[in-house]
Amino acid sequence: MTKFKAALYTSLILSTFMMVISITDGGLWIFPIVLIYALAGNVAYGIPVSLLSDWLTKKMWKGRLMTAGFVHALFGGLTYLVIEGFAWFAVICAVIFFFIDEWLKRKHEYGVDFDNKRFYLKLGSVVIVLAIVIVAVNWIPGNDREEGIKSKYLIPKGYEGTIVVFYGVTGRPALEKEGGFAVVPVEIESLPTLMRTDIERYGTYRTATKDQVLQISQNQYFYVDEEGNRVRMEEDCIYHSGGGNVTRSDGEEMMYDEFQVTNSVCGEDFTLHGNERYSAQGREIGKYYEEQGKLD
Repeated sequence: MTKFKAALYTSLILSTFMMVISITDGGLWIFPIVLIYALAGNVAYGIPVSLLSDWLTKKMWKGRLMTAGFVHALFGGLTYLVIEGFAWFAVICAVIFFFIDEWLKRKHEYGVDFDNKRFYLKLGSVVIVLAIVIVAVNWIPGNDREEGIKSKYLIPKGYEGTIVVFYGVTGRPALEKEGGFAVVPVEIESLPTLMRTDIERYGTYRTATKDQVLQISQNQYFYVDEEGNRVRMEEDCIYHSGGGNVTRSDGEEMMYDEFQVTNSVCGEDFTLHGNERYSAQGREIGKYYEEQGKLD
């Protein structure tokens, strides 16, 4: 039960933190998404790792905290082999999980009022060391990847619906730069599985530029007419629906970013919740690419 509490508290802390730092980008929608994924990861992976750590360090007296903390961080970092750039979330969860688990065990053993300054000093020192591991996981593996950038999306005038941008697609051009922005020239295509519906056409772009940390708060969105004239879109006409990955026919996973645009129902409700028809369109797009593997 203690382990599950640690998993739950860790997930809530991470979800709340992500919501707060993304609040200017309509970050309320991030909370339930991060909570679901974080809780699933902490229960399925974090709890077994913590139990393994307890077993490995149960006979240790000196250095137990440091060893246990290292085990948590190590297994969090190993997720890079599976989820690559998102591994630093796993390491953060591992550190928070470790801290809360140790606190809950201490509380259960000695009671609510127990106060051991030496214990908390040691635990805090371990957390600082693990923070260095977080930086290593976040930056060292990413040296061969594109840096986090802000993007400028050029969208055909009048288009409303879902836009999906795929990164790291072999044979496609890299994103060009313009005044510090990566330019994404959105193209409109028809999805075969949505033929003869009002959401058949969707926005997309495929680029060789690898997946990266997107600076959503600094992105810019423009409607572009046939002559190349641009009109910047208001922020309340954009809904960030998330992203993920799909597997190509050759087995390679491609990262993608997904958002919705409108020019007829702009407002706070759209920014926070998007449009259900466009969300259904986005799900169908993901399903189509997952099944067909057509990214080339």
